[in-house]
Amino acid sequence: MYPASEKMLVAVTNNLPQSLLLTGETGVGLAVISKYIAELREVTPIVILPEKDEKIDLEKGIISVEIMRRLYNETRTKTAGERIIIIDFAERMTQQAQNAFLKLLEEPGKGVYFILVSHSVSKLLPTIISRTENLNMRPVSLKQSEVLLDNLSITDKTKRSQLLFMAEGLPAELNRLINDDAYFEKRSLIIRDARELLRGSTYNKLLIAQRYKDDRAATLLLLLDSTKILKKSIVSSPQIDTINHIDKILDAYERIEANGNIRLCLARMVL
Repeated sequence: MYPASEKMLVAVTNNLPQSLLLTGETGVGLAVISKYIAELREVTPIVILPEKDEKIDLEKGIISVEIMRRLYNETRTKTAGERIIIIDFAERMTQQAQNAFLKLLEEPGKGVYFILVSHSVSKLLPTIISRTENLNMRPVSLKQSEVLLDNLSITDKTKRSQLLFMAEGLPAELNRLINDDAYFEKRSLIIRDARELLRGSTYNKLLIAQRYKDDRAATLLLLLDSTKILKKSIVSSPQIDTINHIDKILDAYERIEANGNIRLCLARMVL
């Protein structure tokens, strides 16, 4: 954990606010950190996750108003000790669910604490953000990432280089890449496609747009990897064209994240 973030975390845990909003890059380990706070408080947390068809679904699920109503009823019951409620993927709360959550914030119940975990704070209502204490978790240093790889016995130089490119500063992402071979292969393919999206022919770029048209999450990773490649090239050789290219990619990212047509947004970017 980044030293400054660790100090903030300890201070916040010792004086836990009634409502805490944990933010940071995807892969930095917000879910782990939220549970660690509960552990330090010696509380087994209640974890709310997105659902689809009444089953947990982290890819396509939402946090509905019905889930919030169940949570409201649960917080009305009396208990002897503290209760910590972690709402993971908080940005997946529907508009109705967010409004219902505001009522929970207004009437939390005795000994009830909320920890919201979100990588997309802009999707939360301003009234929710204003009523929570925000703790932004920064990525760890390169040295700390390398120490993690040492501790996990990753000695192959090529593999280490790949892992650090994919997830430098993001310990949770590093762990997932190391322990999930299928996920590592998927991320490796996306990075290869990102390079092709930057350097390939127009025809190949349009083929990529066609291939990713039904996978919004993978497309967003594709665009983030593309910007990462370009940013590394800026360090060695700053050029105005590269900066403009990054701006075009980020514009496509925002449009796709806002539910824009994936194929059209990618096509517009490469043409």
